[in-house]
Order: sequence, then structure tokens, then C-alpha cells
Amino acid sequence: MLLASALLAGATGCDDLSRFSTKPGQAYCGAVTLGSAFRTGLSPRVQMRLEIDASALDGPDSPGTLTTYEAATQDQPERRLLDGAELRTIAPIAHDALSRLQFGEGRERNALFAVNPADPAGEGLLAIVSFQSDEAIEVRLLRPGAPVVEGAAPGIERRQIFGIFRLTKRKEGCGF
Repeated sequence: MLLASALLAGATGCDDLSRFSTKPGQAYCGAVTLGSAFRTGLSPRVQMRLEIDASALDGPDSPGTLTTYEAATQDQPERRLLDGAELRTIAPIAHDALSRLQFGEGRERNALFAVNPADPAGEGLLAIVSFQSDEAIEVRLLRPGAPVVEGAAPGIERRQIFGIFRLTKRKEGCGF
């Protein structure tokens, strides 16, 4: 009996991330970290939605999509940096140590993906998706951005971006 329990535990161990998959209507939702040391090029009002199929993490197809939302203000309309952006696998990473990136406690697995911004003129971004042992998902969104030329900052579609989003699963979606 003890041997059977040990084998079962090994078979369903840390690599089984199926509990993170979202069903239709469900999503992981959360906001960007407010601390300016952990946020560059993003408003503190930015929210994120992630829909994911964890069983597709190691396959060639996209395992999910990312959407960001920044509510309108008196000065600007609502904005979406990402709008259903597919998490695109980066094939060569599967053969590199980066495919099993480990950092920090409480992360069962980290995965790297490329994502395209909603603006076709915008530079692509890198999304690092961390599956947390507390059932949350953390997404780091980053783009190196265009070099700053003296007297002229790069346009919004090419600016440097870094943000950390802590997302929790919601049965009713994110509302945007």
C-alpha cells in the first residue's frame, strides 16, 4: 500500500500543472505591482487577464492568451497593450537551460513566451509565466525598448516595459 501511494505521488508530482488550466469563462486576473521599482512603462492602473491550457505548455501550439486593460481617464481613452495575445513558444528555448528557469521560492514552474502587442507597429514582448505553489500565477512582462535618443523618447509602441502581475483564478472572468 505504501509503495502504491509513493508511485501515485510520483506520477502526479510537481510537473502536473493541469489544475492551473482555465475552463471557458474562467481566467486568471490581477493588476500590475504598484511599486515603481517593479514597474516601468506601465500605468499603475493596468490589469491583466490570462487564459491558459497548462497541458499545452510543452507543445508547439500556444497554451493561452494574455490581455491587458487600462481604464479610460479624463485625459486618455482606455488602452490595451495586449489584446488576446497568444503566448508563443520560442522553439530554441526548449533545448536550453532557460526552459527550466528557476528563481525564488514557491514557484513550481516558470515558462518563457513571446507575445505580440495589440498595436502592429509595437515591438514584441517577453512574458515569463510562473506557476505558484499557492495556486496563483505570476506574469512578468518585459520589453527592452528602443534606445532613448537625446531630446526624444521612443513612442509608446516602442518604450521600455517591465511589470509584474500577480493573478488569481476567477470563475467569472475579469470583467474586461
